Amino acid sequence: MSKLNATPSTPDHVGKTLRELRRSRRITIQQLANGLNRSTGYISQLERGLSQPTLKDLYAACTIFGVPMSWFVDLADKQPEAGREKDLIVRGVHRRFMLHRGARTELLTPELDSDVEFMLSTFEPGLETEPKNVPTTGAEYGYILKGQLELWVDEEKFDLFEGDSYRFDRSSTYRSRNPSKTEPTIIIWVGVYK
Repeated sequence: MSKLNATPSTPDHVGKTLRELRRSRRITIQQLANGLNRSTGYISQLERGLSQPTLKDLYAACTIFGVPMSWFVDLADKQPEAGREKDLIVRGVHRRFMLHRGARTELLTPELDSDVEFMLSTFEPGLETEPKNVPTTGAEYGYILKGQLELWVDEEKFDLFEGDSYRFDRSSTYRSRNPSKTEPTIIIWVGVYK
């Protein structure tokens, strides 16, 4: 079993978060299903933690609810520090994270922020993300800390290597892939929402 999959994912948390967002925005299951181009049964399964959404569905949900991806990172019991440190510092051993089909994404800030995401993603060898074509405002900035990455922005392919960085508008269609068969790709990225 790979290191990324050694810790169980938390579809219950993602589903609970979807349900809370939907209810807080007074959106029906049918309206959310229409927005994601999915069935009401699928939404119900997601909300009950019986299924895990695709990244494309999560990005679409983020657009519908007006929240960043980091909103779906589980916050429970990850930051035991007390006092001022818990508001300012994230210790490496206490990062909040989300596992999703070969990708581990860690929140690098103490709190969620609806304007900026600061994240670290690790892609298993061969992992390819789905195209993200849900227009959102803002931009994404990234730095390849380790490994290599194939990045497509509006269907133009770029080969990135350790030490390279990128920036693109979130209104673009984009996807990425770790082309290595043996080594993970580690990316530090920032999503800025306007």
